[in-house]
Amino acid sequence: MLCKPPQLFGISATSMATVRSNTRFAMRRLGRLEPRAPLDADWRSLRDGLPSRAAITLTRFIEFHSREGIPPSTVSDASFERCQAWIRAATLCRSPSRLFAQMRYQWNKAAREQPNLGLPILGAARQRVRCTVPLETMHPDLQADIERMRRHLGCSDLNDLDADHLRGDHDDGLAGRASPSPAPRRALRAITIEERMRHARQAVWALVQTGVPLEEIRGIRDLVVPVERARQAIRFMRDRAGKQRSAPAGHVAEILRQIAKFHVGLPKAEVERIAGWKKAVTPEYSEMTEKNRRRLEPLLTPEAEQKILALPAVLMEEAEALLPSSGVLAVSAAKRALVLHLGLFYAFRVSNLLGLRRDRHFIGPGHGSSAITRFLIPAGEVKNRVTIDRPVLPLTSDMIIAWEQKFRPLIAAADNPYLFAGVKGRPMTRQAMGSTLARIVAERVGCEINSHLVRHRAAVAHLKRYPGDFEVIRVLLGHKTDRTARKSYTGPEKDSAFDRFDQTVLEQMRTLRPRKSGPDRRTDRRRAMGGRA
Repeated sequence: MLCKPPQLFGISATSMATVRSNTRFAMRRLGRLEPRAPLDADWRSLRDGLPSRAAITLTRFIEFHSREGIPPSTVSDASFERCQAWIRAATLCRSPSRLFAQMRYQWNKAAREQPNLGLPILGAARQRVRCTVPLETMHPDLQADIERMRRHLGCSDLNDLDADHLRGDHDDGLAGRASPSPAPRRALRAITIEERMRHARQAVWALVQTGVPLEEIRGIRDLVVPVERARQAIRFMRDRAGKQRSAPAGHVAEILRQIAKFHVGLPKAEVERIAGWKKAVTPEYSEMTEKNRRRLEPLLTPEAEQKILALPAVLMEEAEALLPSSGVLAVSAAKRALVLHLGLFYAFRVSNLLGLRRDRHFIGPGHGSSAITRFLIPAGEVKNRVTIDRPVLPLTSDMIIAWEQKFRPLIAAADNPYLFAGVKGRPMTRQAMGSTLARIVAERVGCEINSHLVRHRAAVAHLKRYPGDFEVIRVLLGHKTDRTARKSYTGPEKDSAFDRFDQTVLEQMRTLRPRKSGPDRRTDRRRAMGGRA
């Protein structure tokens, strides 16, 4: 709970800091946290000589090394790793990873700027270990095969390739196999190719974990010949996930199927065996995942919807008010307003939102007008090769014009063509956009969100109001068929469907007149009149 943004609990950052401090005090009194220990003379002297910001950042770093009796001059990467483990286990630090990076930076800065202190330089942080085999450690023939596969995926016409791009000069790789399959119907995107290459290296890693020496894998053929090797790698990935279906296992199985079919040319029966194993380990999705449903529920409450839909206009007003006094804050508010507005109304994929350019994607009335009437993103720039062509609201056009004329020039280089400009002529990064959205929505709405969840929210919000209207979702999200929309968004709209049915039954109950349970009044009247009609 203490690691969550305080706005999610309806309190300020200052109040959360107070809660954390009080909790820390109570836990120390109860013996659940170690009490503060006095610093030894060397560390006290060092702390007093540091700038105040560095001293504050390094408080726990100094405390740990003083506890351990490690002098400042003998600090090492190993002692810093032990310090990190202690901080995670014995403190209530909200963001340990961020603190560790700041500690390393401040320590190394002090060591460089004050060489008289004799402080050692700490090494770079360890990178997250990926379960793959580095390309440079593989057999040269296997490296060559993977490079040929990369070229194959990036080309849509084999007539433009030399024969060497597909056939190796060694006997154990691709040479001697069946004729290669045609290139893909279209060249795959660079990001897709990199994912395939990573999955191929992961398949090599999985096979090595089963006991096959890396030196024996001399080509991609050795991953699937004999075909039992593919089974070994897929089974290892499944077992690693607790014998459950998992995305990593599915990815490895799919790349092995592709290698067998398109790059090695195995018989159809063996390719189908690998395809069967892939089906057995790949997660099946027939409706929205439980994880996405839980994340979306807080965003779709009436209170949250009211706040998030009004937020772009509120932020733009704040940007206008801040512009005379602080350009930096004004640009930040205006950027958040426009990013959120485009996500709410147009549900663009992140790559297309980041890649928006006036000279390529905006269509206006012409005649010198800067107004925008349509977004037109060519199929070649869209993930599923479906052109995005849709009208633009006047509200959107006005916001973009205001951004371009008042705010964007304050941060964008003259030669940067992107609507959301980054550095060196590139667009803003995914990480920057994600943090921009997450921070402002947490602060103002009190919900967690990310760039892709905005797209999910748009689809689910429509389906809750119009259950079963998947055709609109298909058009909005740019899917080729409504199958993808049904698979991804079936589930949350069921409640709305049930509500509509319940309302129908209740309405019928209200409109039908209840039957009289006692004797018929007309019969009673006839009896009173002696049987006359």
